[in-house]
Amino acid sequence: MKNTELLIFMLDDIRNVTLSGIKGLTKEQLFAEPVPGEFPIGSYLMHLGEADIGWLETLSGEKISDELKKRCYYSAWFDVPESDFNPPNAPLEIDDYISAITDARKLLVDYIKKMSDEDLEIKLKRKRSAAVEVEISKKWIIYHLIEHEAHTRGQMFLLMRMAGFKKKGENN
Repeated sequence: MKNTELLIFMLDDIRNVTLSGIKGLTKEQLFAEPVPGEFPIGSYLMHLGEADIGWLETLSGEKISDELKKRCYYSAWFDVPESDFNPPNAPLEIDDYISAITDARKLLVDYIKKMSDEDLEIKLKRKRSAAVEVEISKKWIIYHLIEHEAHTRGQMFLLMRMAGFKKKGENN
């Protein structure tokens, strides 16, 4: 198995576990604060799409469509400055969340399918801050997306239990 195929398998596997963990939630539960002052579970889902889009733009050097960014609430909901905070004002349909993040992931996977294992070692420069630039490999970016989803999924599942949306052990 090629390394690119393994990474795609891991991206698919982690997404399947994430989506199975939200099965049974209502659109109202996805939109509500699970605990006071916390982002809704739906914002975490859209953040997964946002991360796929942002890192795909870094990997490919190409801009992703504004339409998909809008569907994922790119830079509008999760971890944005208060002046840019522009989340939806009513619950989205569950399919809206799933189709947006699925379409973002598909673009990422389609890009990876075109890569060779040697392409994974290509280094890209990325600004960490205004004064610091780092080199990261394409392989690290894909690994980071897997790690990021595992972390985000853990946050979501914990918040769901704290809110009483799921019982202990029910997210697996």
